[in-house]
Amino acid sequence: MTIHHDLLRDRIRLMGALLGDAISRQAGENTLQTIETLRQGFIQERRKPNAQHKQSLIELIASLDNQTLKNVIRGFSIYFSLANLCEESALSEQRHTQRQQNGICWEGSFRRTLQDCRAREISPEQMQELLEQLHITPVFTAHPTEARRRTTMNNLQSLFRQNQQLNQHPEDSPAYQQAKQAIAQTIDLLWSSDEVRTRKPLVYDEINNGLHYFNVSLFSAIPQIYRNLERAIADTYPELQSLNLPTFLTFGSWIGGDRDGNPYVTHQTTEQAVLMHADTVLNHYQQCLEKLRQTLIHSDTIVNIDSAIYQRINHYRQLDEDIFTYNPKDYQNEPYRRLLSIILAKVKATNTLIQHQGEHSAHQHAYASPEDFLEDLQLIYQSVHQHDETHANGALLDLIRLVKTCGFHLAALDIRQESSYHSEVIADIFAHAPNLPDYQNLDETQRQYWLTKLLSTRGAPLLYDAELSEQTKEQLALMRTIAKLRQLVGVRTFGSYIISMTNNASQLLEVLFLMRFAGLSTLDEQGQLSAALPVAPLFETIEDLKQIEHILPALLNNALYRQLLNQDNDTQEIMLGYSDSSKDGGIITSAWQLYKAQQIITQIAHQFGIKTRLFHGRGGSVSRGGGSTHAAIAAQPAGTLHGQIKFTEQGEVLYAKYANADTAVFELTMGITGALKASSSRFVAQPAQLPQYETLFAQLAQAGEQSYRALTDHTEGFYQFYSQATPVQEISLLNIGSRPAHRKKGLPSKSTIRAIPWVFGWSLARFTLPAWYGVGSALSSLTPSQQTLLQEMNQHWSFFKVFISNIEMAFTKSETSIAQAYSQLCDDPQLRDNILQTILKEHRLTQENLNTLLQQTQLLSTQTELANSLEWRNAYLDPINYIQIELLKRARREKTSNDTQEISVEDPLIRSINALAAGLRNTG
Repeated sequence: MTIHHDLLRDRIRLMGALLGDAISRQAGENTLQTIETLRQGFIQERRKPNAQHKQSLIELIASLDNQTLKNVIRGFSIYFSLANLCEESALSEQRHTQRQQNGICWEGSFRRTLQDCRAREISPEQMQELLEQLHITPVFTAHPTEARRRTTMNNLQSLFRQNQQLNQHPEDSPAYQQAKQAIAQTIDLLWSSDEVRTRKPLVYDEINNGLHYFNVSLFSAIPQIYRNLERAIADTYPELQSLNLPTFLTFGSWIGGDRDGNPYVTHQTTEQAVLMHADTVLNHYQQCLEKLRQTLIHSDTIVNIDSAIYQRINHYRQLDEDIFTYNPKDYQNEPYRRLLSIILAKVKATNTLIQHQGEHSAHQHAYASPEDFLEDLQLIYQSVHQHDETHANGALLDLIRLVKTCGFHLAALDIRQESSYHSEVIADIFAHAPNLPDYQNLDETQRQYWLTKLLSTRGAPLLYDAELSEQTKEQLALMRTIAKLRQLVGVRTFGSYIISMTNNASQLLEVLFLMRFAGLSTLDEQGQLSAALPVAPLFETIEDLKQIEHILPALLNNALYRQLLNQDNDTQEIMLGYSDSSKDGGIITSAWQLYKAQQIITQIAHQFGIKTRLFHGRGGSVSRGGGSTHAAIAAQPAGTLHGQIKFTEQGEVLYAKYANADTAVFELTMGITGALKASSSRFVAQPAQLPQYETLFAQLAQAGEQSYRALTDHTEGFYQFYSQATPVQEISLLNIGSRPAHRKKGLPSKSTIRAIPWVFGWSLARFTLPAWYGVGSALSSLTPSQQTLLQEMNQHWSFFKVFISNIEMAFTKSETSIAQAYSQLCDDPQLRDNILQTILKEHRLTQENLNTLLQQTQLLSTQTELANSLEWRNAYLDPINYIQIELLKRARREKTSNDTQEISVEDPLIRSINALAAGLRNTG
């Protein structure tokens, strides 16, 4: 899609002018003039560099006090937010225009994807198979790389709607002027309210933020997606018009369930998350039912209404009498409204019962399950459909689809914990139980033996709670909480139990054994093991990915575990970690090992006669698996995706994708069509030279890993440089997320720092090193004949093409001049120069080889939309980067000011991080 750049620039200018007016009024003309001096000065630097002029700008920044710097940063930060929403609105408007023009649709739309499938001769029968297998689950996680508050998000969402109002009216119309005035008022509010948190967020805040997107966009986006797909099927596969679409879209969440490394997530937090989920979705159902009661006003004196409606009202006679005590004849001839009133009361009772955790008199009228609620709605649908198809297929069908998608749980909460944690708990239980060995001293074979033996014993094991460690008590309390909430809210309340850092088959058996204490895993009369939650290994590091071919067969050769899969449609969920594998071995070897891992998993699954559901732990940045969801999913290895896929949605990605309904529809559609394309690959021939392509990519991965490890593992002082030349030390002090940024205190290292701050620190300092380092060395290691094959790969192999496109995008966000300025923060000149020159050398190699491979002279030559967006952003990012460098210097001097009126360094510093995240996007 192509944005009309003149219109977009005009709109950004309008927003910028209104922001300038707000700053002038509220912060004074001097503040606005300072911002303008820096803005125009750095734009001039981009157009015509001049060392003396640049130094004067840096000196101006150094002369400003913290309060002024805070205001300057706020001005740029809000400007970026306004520009981002203008771009998002322009794309939304462009899609709307294209929808009005028959036959024109964009890459990744339902219509275009199905047309492509038709062109590739995928038959209606094959398409039906693809649709029936389709199941997409975006999983929201709380890894924010921005400090944006809900208040700010609400204001920006209001601005998005007001901006769209401008698009609908001529500039000289009163309606346009009214919308412009509303925008000015909202921008005033943005400036006068605090856009960042003044305290570190609680897990409660993170849960609330995740739920926010359902209320503002997803509740309306979900049914719209089903409507769009139905229309596309009718146009391209008319043979399937009567196909009853399955529920192919559900949501998951880690927020309140991800315990790995977060001491603030306890069993009480998990309970709180589930109750908040249920309250959000049940309150929305109540709003939908209220609206339906105003529209399904059909009278039985005029239309023929199914007798089943009257029977259902009679079935709820007691509740019917209670509701209509004041007027027993109300809605007497409008049975839909009468039944909807009863359903509404039952939904309210259901929420009351859940919020009181089952201890309330509401249980007599509450729904026992979402299926019972759904049955009542479908009863109304069947009757209305007989005499008013339009209303049946309107808001009523939308609500039915929402209930199928969200149940009473809204989003299935995954539980995640690190593998060694469970081993410690098991060891504690073994130590306090008679006749069990010292678990810590058992080898892998012995551990599997004892765990299998205990799991094969019917009934719950005995426990001596008083003697167990607090860690063990917490783990067992979690299991009991899960069991209670599944019974209260529904069997879909929880998703999977994910074991991070999985490196042995016994670690899955450990979790199953712990489930036994709460009745979550049981043995039936025939000795068949079943579990309430699927247990999913998470393979993260390069070494763990390589061990899949040993761990998975060991697990599936366990007869008891193999029986367990029979209870879950013979499906094993496996999570693949992009973040830690990239941090561990570099971007190329991470991509290759993940590609290989999926092939190995598919081969093993075929060997053992099981199915797999792959869960991709993707982040926002390219180095953490980011980039286009559509392209990433569509480019999965052929034959590895069979309709089902889960993927994480992290950090700023949540706001960028789900803040507005139209964008949410677009982004979810792109993920769904990506899965359709990837799944359809089994019906289409793959490139004849795929084996040669894979062999060459494996060679690139080896060369890239050697280069990356030479820097990150074998360069003395590297982590001292990283700690001083990026804001990584300060990130952990700021109010960005509830989870600690480091696993241990002290100088960060590859093993102690988490993947998100690792990437975030390099991104803010404009190195973007994790997204490209090693690529240049890898590409330059090839012979001329291999270079020729590489170009062929880029044309014919979608996996490689997407990989290179993402590298090009992320690499273009690096700025060596800015990175060199940050490097001056390193206080060891020799160390600084040594590492900086190594990085700059790899940077030059990467740029040269990318351009050679892509047969271009300038990066992003074929991605003009992105190039244009990055070009104008850079001039506005430059002053924030130099301000941040100045603030880092001040913060690190560890001197307290005698001026108690002066604002602390930390305040503008956090704002500089927020501003850079808004300007760069995809930073963490």
